[in-house]
Amino acid sequence: MEKSCCSGSLGLSRAQRRGAVIAAPVALAALVALVALMAPAARAATPLEVVKTSNEAVQAIFKRHPVVDAAVEKELFAVIDRVTDYPALAAAAIDSFCPKMTTAQCATFKETFTRLLRISSIRKLGRYRADRFEYAGEEVAGTTAVVRTIAFYKEEKVPLDYQLARRESAWVIVNYVIDEIDTVRNYRKQFTQLLGKETVEQVIERLNRKIAALEAEK
Repeated sequence: MEKSCCSGSLGLSRAQRRGAVIAAPVALAALVALVALMAPAARAATPLEVVKTSNEAVQAIFKRHPVVDAAVEKELFAVIDRVTDYPALAAAAIDSFCPKMTTAQCATFKETFTRLLRISSIRKLGRYRADRFEYAGEEVAGTTAVVRTIAFYKEEKVPLDYQLARRESAWVIVNYVIDEIDTVRNYRKQFTQLLGKETVEQVIERLNRKIAALEAEK
């Protein structure tokens, strides 16, 4: 008995129906991909926005929590780590010394200094002690940028420039120039003096002692 063409198969053979079932998800996926390509991409934050947003977030945390305990530190690190490339800052300060070290010494030196930079950003507070910031603008050149600010703390005002680098789709802080003192150059100068009278291992141990002292602070 011949089946009606209107019995639910739309007149397609079994092979044709199977092909249609397979093709439908593929076509849907292609349509979704096309729509995604046509949709405007989310705009990445500018260097100035990165600096301003992180400063405001950290200062808001300090206002909510006058006492910085372990839980508050975790909250602070969540903000600061997102916008600061500590390994890049450490490498900029140390790389010039590495040709006179073993690979292991260089790696340990940079890893230890990275840890010191990170904990210092919280325990010493540094730029976040400012009562407020004035933002003088940004200068972008390819994958690098400088954000110029003035930090106000009580009766003092200090020029504070942030140097940033573009990492894929985001800008991150890789150096600071505070009152015309370049952080990377300053650390490099200190390491030059220390390595002139101490071994690499002694300098690394010196950094570890500073880390331990900062971690012991309440």
